[in-house]
Amino acid sequence: PAEPAQAPVSAQLLVGARPTRESLVIDTLGISFGGLKAVSDVSTRMESGQVTSIIGPNGAGKTTLLNLICGFYKPSAGVVRLGSVDLAGQPAFKVARAGIARTFQTPQLFDQMTVLENLLVAMEGGALHSPVNDLESEAGSAAVHRARALLDYVGYQGDLQRMAGDLAHIDKRLLEIARALALRPGVLMLDEPAAGLNHSDKVALAKLLRTIADAGLAVVLIEHDMTLVMGISDHLVVLDAGRRLAHGKPEAVRADKAVIEAYLGGAQFTTSPRAPGWQAAPEALLTVKGIHAGYGGTKVLHDVGLALHQGELVAVLGANGAGKSTLMKSLSGLLKPSEGSVMFLGKEIARLAPHRIAREGLVLVPEGRQVFPEMSVLDNVRMGAYTRTDLQPGEVEEMVQRFPSISRRMHGRAGLLSGGEQQMLAIARGLIAKPKVLLLDEPSLGLAPALINELFKVLADLRDQGMTILLVDQMAALALAVADRGYVMESGEIVHADTAGALRDDPALERAYLGQA
Repeated sequence: PAEPAQAPVSAQLLVGARPTRESLVIDTLGISFGGLKAVSDVSTRMESGQVTSIIGPNGAGKTTLLNLICGFYKPSAGVVRLGSVDLAGQPAFKVARAGIARTFQTPQLFDQMTVLENLLVAMEGGALHSPVNDLESEAGSAAVHRARALLDYVGYQGDLQRMAGDLAHIDKRLLEIARALALRPGVLMLDEPAAGLNHSDKVALAKLLRTIADAGLAVVLIEHDMTLVMGISDHLVVLDAGRRLAHGKPEAVRADKAVIEAYLGGAQFTTSPRAPGWQAAPEALLTVKGIHAGYGGTKVLHDVGLALHQGELVAVLGANGAGKSTLMKSLSGLLKPSEGSVMFLGKEIARLAPHRIAREGLVLVPEGRQVFPEMSVLDNVRMGAYTRTDLQPGEVEEMVQRFPSISRRMHGRAGLLSGGEQQMLAIARGLIAKPKVLLLDEPSLGLAPALINELFKVLADLRDQGMTILLVDQMAALALAVADRGYVMESGEIVHADTAGALRDDPALERAYLGQA
């Protein structure tokens, strides 16, 4: 029998059900992990009826701040207050029931439950009750009606009985937002909701978030698509190294010199330029044409192409989430492109296993160091030479001595090195393999200024010695100071390419990191 017609559910009933509008206040919030202050003394106010975006470069503490607010971490200091209720240190389920709902970088749905069941469970608000057993009752029918209305509200047009794990990426995003709204929150927090979406889906998402805020919720957004952020935000909070660097309206923050420096980096560091008159060899060692790649149903790279010539140092630049690390994984074999060609020394390598690609001479130093913590510094470097048959006595020691920060600890355990020292070790391990091309993914991430200077001095020396390097680094200005050329990425595409000198003053670079002016 056909389902009886029911009156439509108003937007105000769907997402504005709380009797009072509640703003979220955080005051001097902080947390440390060991000796690292991941978030320190952060204060701000997220107003109801507004979109507040939390932005900042890699490692700024954005997701850590969300985790503190939502009860995933217990703060070491500070206040989290929703209305008159202090939630600092409360467990996540109490924070959610108090009125703060969130979504995640990777959708966290109940994959083996249907779309409808995901929403019905959320509507129970944690009660020990099975919402799917009494759908024929009056209450069950009303719950199904509200679930349908929520899905219509967020723009989901698929089957309510489809398993959540089988949904397309955009539908997973919409379902997760609908499920968060099913809690009837006063605050909706979203961590990178536009990641993996195409342009039209991002436009629809931006309209939805604006609509939710206009219905009376405080919408709090972490997002790396700066065009989206600048287009819908009422207020921005900029974090850098765990501290609040700036806050205010988008146009004011966008023009703040301290914010621009935090995103592009490099102003306080010294670099060594390439010697005048140098020219790259005419032959390309690495040629990439039309590659597409992603994770599961999420497409990240779209028709990417680039070339790298003998002896060049080329930088790949762009904001967080632009696809830079995905590109490096695709070149090194850790991720297989779905389309396109990767030619290295005249040989197609796109379908080769990672160890085969490394043996060919294309060596990746990945983001996150990934050293062997229980082995000595020397033995870590020796592991990098496992494919070589021409390793000379003393060569490993000589390689370690090129890096002053680790040379004095070459016999110690790698796990006892600082993060910056481990980064130097990872580069030494990559170099000992004698690569024909060295891929460096975010080598400066998390380093202290002194180590960043040491790192880029090493890169300049390698460049001057003829090493061919493809560099991804958050310190855009510093990377361009040692690079010969650069590519700028946005949303998984190469949007601009030029010499390093031209890119340094090109507005396209700033737009890639901070969106349109």
